[in-house]
Amino acid sequence: MTLALITLLMTKHVIADYFMQYSWMIKDKGTYGAWGGIAHSGYHGLLTFVVLMLFPIPVMYALLLSISDGVIHYHVDYAKSNFWKEKKLTPMDQQYWITHGVDQFAHFLTYVGIVILCV
Repeated sequence: MTLALITLLMTKHVIADYFMQYSWMIKDKGTYGAWGGIAHSGYHGLLTFVVLMLFPIPVMYALLLSISDGVIHYHVDYAKSNFWKEKKLTPMDQQYWITHGVDQFAHFLTYVGIVILCV
């Protein structure tokens, strides 16, 4: 169960972060409470719930973990986006990619935490 769950959570992450993230979401992620960042994190929470429902996890527990994932995702992205804005970073800057990597690592640690809480 552990390997399947972490694999599906990472797969849903790639889908939500790269295939389902649109420019209107990206531009809003650095403004606290803006709809784009909320929608993007909402995709993550929703897809986490779908993944968790594939396993023998109680619905309310899965819902709590999914909401937590969305909230954590929102704040990690908010911090990253504001760091990029503050430093005026672009994809041509090494710090941009370092920050992007740290952001992704933080998201993956969230999934490790979810798996630990589910097994």
